[in-house]
Amino acid sequence: MTAATQGGADLAVAPEAWLKENPSLSNRQVFRHALARFADDDASVVLLEADLAGGGDPFEARHPDRFINLGICEATMLDAAAGMAAAGQKVFAHTFAAFGAMRACEQVRLGLAYGRANVKLVCDYGGLSGAFFGPTHHAIEDLAILRSMPGMTVVSPADALETVQAIRALVDFEGPVYLRLGRNRVSRLDVARPAFQIGKAMCLREGDDVGLIAHGEVGVAVALEAAELLEAQGVFARVLNMHTLKPLDVAALRETAERTRLLVTVEEHTVIGGLGGAVCESVCELGLGARVLRVGIQDRYDATAGSHEELLKRHGIDGATVAEQILHALPRPLRAALKPALRRG
Repeated sequence: MTAATQGGADLAVAPEAWLKENPSLSNRQVFRHALARFADDDASVVLLEADLAGGGDPFEARHPDRFINLGICEATMLDAAAGMAAAGQKVFAHTFAAFGAMRACEQVRLGLAYGRANVKLVCDYGGLSGAFFGPTHHAIEDLAILRSMPGMTVVSPADALETVQAIRALVDFEGPVYLRLGRNRVSRLDVARPAFQIGKAMCLREGDDVGLIAHGEVGVAVALEAAELLEAQGVFARVLNMHTLKPLDVAALRETAERTRLLVTVEEHTVIGGLGGAVCESVCELGLGARVLRVGIQDRYDATAGSHEELLKRHGIDGATVAEQILHALPRPLRAALKPALRRG
């Protein structure tokens, strides 16, 4: 009996039950446990670290012969990952998002993307979750950089359950993938959802007034919160969890654009080149004629020290602010139908 099953649920068989038994784990911690458990059943899975494991890492404890900590040298780690993948191993390489996407950008481009290496680059500290560490540890450009590389798949799960499901899918997925996680936020969404599938968006909430398209644990949580606030004011939002940024689910985007009067993208990333950029590109290419409001980090760096939640609020990435922005941006006929006390602008 493994550590993942002893005295409780088996993460691989009953992830919901396992997560209830481990309610305080963040997505990045869930990733470690999930990969360690799935590696029990697949001897080709290996984990490379860039000095992040620390003591008591579940993968190192259970699979020491398939765990390598290369230290603070992401470029070397990814070169080694590409070589090991060429030898037939399923390689997961783990580091901070800012360092994986930028410090080792050339290795990602040539070794992973160009080389079509079967390497999963798993990065936490996505977006502003580095908080007190400042702009050097904020990853607000990573989605734009990795999305632009031919052959790269880009995924960001919305909560712990989706993290487990994504890791399960990636073990058997062939090719280079960027999996983006946060830091310490504990995400457990109490919402019905379809089965996880790479490249297939999930509709988490129905509505015909606004189409909220979100990516990642912060983006999806904020979108759901904004949708609840809007519904209380007579505006009904469709919430789409676009967990796979590349390839983008254009069919789900088209359906949402055709059913609603305003598209709103929500992401913990600069509004340039990430989800907002991908949606705008597709809206233009498909000739959907929809207006797109991009919610995210504006075109600036933020050197303010503070908590993750404080920084999100500074950039307007919270449910109340997003709901207010949407009310301002709604088409005039829809705004006119609201109660007088709810009208904006």
